[in-house]
Amino acid sequence: MRLTDYTDYALRVMLYLAVREDGLATIQDISDAYGISKNHLMKVVQRLGELGWIETIRGRNGGLRLFETSLQLSVGEVVRATESDFALVGCLADEGVASRTCVIEPHCRLKHVFQEARGAFLAELDRHTLAELAQPAAPLSALLAIRTVVPIAVDDAAPSG
Repeated sequence: MRLTDYTDYALRVMLYLAVREDGLATIQDISDAYGISKNHLMKVVQRLGELGWIETIRGRNGGLRLFETSLQLSVGEVVRATESDFALVGCLADEGVASRTCVIEPHCRLKHVFQEARGAFLAELDRHTLAELAQPAAPLSALLAIRTVVPIAVDDAAPSG
């Protein structure tokens, strides 16, 4: 099974936002971190926003952030929402989509094998959440050049100048 770049990018955006806990990220930030085309990411981000998985804030100080509930999404859920075709072979086209006919289809056992394999593939993806994949966050943050914001403690007892 091979996933499209679109799905790959969707997973990367979600993982980036999961690791970047504070503040807003921009499409440019994500593009720079992964070396991915900004134009491709814009389409992906728009879809993730439509799905209600990320918040997109427009304007000069805008950006992106992951909704807290999105951390519980499984990789399988993201893949199903971003892939358009799970037909491993022509005879496995989704309902409503014309499938290619095959002369051995009436007695073919291979179709069932492919259906089972596709089910096992998606079942494995369903076992893993974004939150799980984003941990530990520190090494991923370092690889993605995400700087964490450390709050500065203010000592109330210190005399003011």
